[in-house]
Amino acid sequence: MVSSYSLDWAFIQRKVVARDSFNQLLRGCQRLGTNTARSWEFYVILLGMKKFCLFVFLLMALDAHLFAHTDDADDTTSATCKEYLKTPLPSEAALIPAPKSWPECNSPKLYSGIGVKADYAAARKCAWAERLAIQADFQPKYTVASLFGGPAMLAVLYANGEGVAQNKPLALRFGCEAGLNENGLNDIDALPSNPVRTGKKFIYCGEAFTTFEMNFCAEYEAEIAAQRRDDVLETFSSRWPKEHQAAFKLLQQANEDYVLSLGKDETYLGGTIRNLRVDNVEEQQRDRFLAAVKTFEGGHLPNGTASDWAKADAELNLMYRKVIAAAKVPKEADDGAIQPEGIQRTERVWLKYRDAWVTFAKLHYPSTDPSSWLTLLTIMRTASLKMTLCGINDQDPSCTPEIRRALEKQF
Repeated sequence: MVSSYSLDWAFIQRKVVARDSFNQLLRGCQRLGTNTARSWEFYVILLGMKKFCLFVFLLMALDAHLFAHTDDADDTTSATCKEYLKTPLPSEAALIPAPKSWPECNSPKLYSGIGVKADYAAARKCAWAERLAIQADFQPKYTVASLFGGPAMLAVLYANGEGVAQNKPLALRFGCEAGLNENGLNDIDALPSNPVRTGKKFIYCGEAFTTFEMNFCAEYEAEIAAQRRDDVLETFSSRWPKEHQAAFKLLQQANEDYVLSLGKDETYLGGTIRNLRVDNVEEQQRDRFLAAVKTFEGGHLPNGTASDWAKADAELNLMYRKVIAAAKVPKEADDGAIQPEGIQRTERVWLKYRDAWVTFAKLHYPSTDPSSWLTLLTIMRTASLKMTLCGINDQDPSCTPEIRRALEKQF
């Protein structure tokens, strides 16, 4: 998607310093073992350089001594944590009974207000129990709560002073227990005395480094975003007549079906960051839906005629055939490639989504001609198919620089 760059140390370090040190990138490449080449895909996209991975491995062949620095960094973190782990626990730790299984509570959800009202004290109490359950090896594998609950959540709460007095030594201890990297520990140590008031809070997912962590952070952040969207939509719909609310519920379900189909059937599913890619595609459509409702509720309604819809529909059909043809072109063996059958499934799901919008709009915005909604929704579907086409073949003339930039934002 991106043309070649002139690569140099200064450029790479400038790009990486905003999130992780260059040494940390190299250390991650070491740790990911046989999956290294694929895992570097994230950084290729992040830095906007297709040739970055090739460059790094060539550089390593010429300058193998660079990796000595990563071992030194690991040793430093281990030595630092040895001291932090001596920090005494508060008295409340002794009041938590030893669990016999993984706790039913969920500290990340209690902290972020997902499905419940945010409650820092409850999140802390739950995190203590999760910490004991992790020590007893009761934690479920590969869940948001088992990765970011327990000591990770305690590190966040004590670092930021949320629901409890700020205590950076304790936060550092829990960061070490959770396996937080050196940069994360340094970020905790550098926090101001009131992170919440200054807007400089410690965010655990901000320290995510491996693609494994990033995938689960994306899942957690998607849950948070979903709750916020639901809260906004509930604010609007709670004032509507019951009939309108019922039609909107059906529209929301149709949108969610369309969202999931876009993620499953019109997104490239190869590589180690496929979950990140799917999450981003799905979140973009959910955000577009919310933005549309906000716009329409603000009084800015679409305007189109039957002639406009006919023109938009003809353009959609042309683009649809083009995307199907591109998906049928034989490619190198790749289980994650977008398939014609997937595009066809998404199109059928989109038609139901479109019709649900029109049904709701007839009730809720009766003064707007249905052709207006059909025109707008058809134009938006054509734009989505252009993105799909560029995901299949980024050399297609339809792939303008604007679309390429939009595709890169999916990552």
